[in-house]
Amino acid sequence: MKKYVLLLLIVVSYVFPKDISPVLSVRYDNLDGAPIAVTDAIGLQMDLGNGRYTGFDTDGTDYRLYVGWAWGKIGMGHDGANPKKAEYTIGANYGLVDNISLDLDYVMHDSGDDDNLRFGLSISF
Repeated sequence: MKKYVLLLLIVVSYVFPKDISPVLSVRYDNLDGAPIAVTDAIGLQMDLGNGRYTGFDTDGTDYRLYVGWAWGKIGMGHDGANPKKAEYTIGANYGLVDNISLDLDYVMHDSGDDDNLRFGLSISF
């Protein structure tokens, strides 16, 4: 399934080369608690100009829609492991080079019991 999604992302990025770009991420969840969970995520990001952007990403289980600007990002999505659990993120990002950035997000759930910190390394094309 990820192979087909990746192919779709590449095709869309060639159709809209300036505004929409695919994003690959490696995420490290639960930095503040139990064992660290490492996942990979793919998504699309659309540049809105003046350092602002919006997009979506998924790791195959969770998904979220987000908006961001030069230094931060907020998002809302769904925890796929639990069908009735909403997920909200707020975080900061730091651009290392032109297309690689570091993200630190606080992930909140509507029940409040599984909140955690997420560190991510993102590459946009």
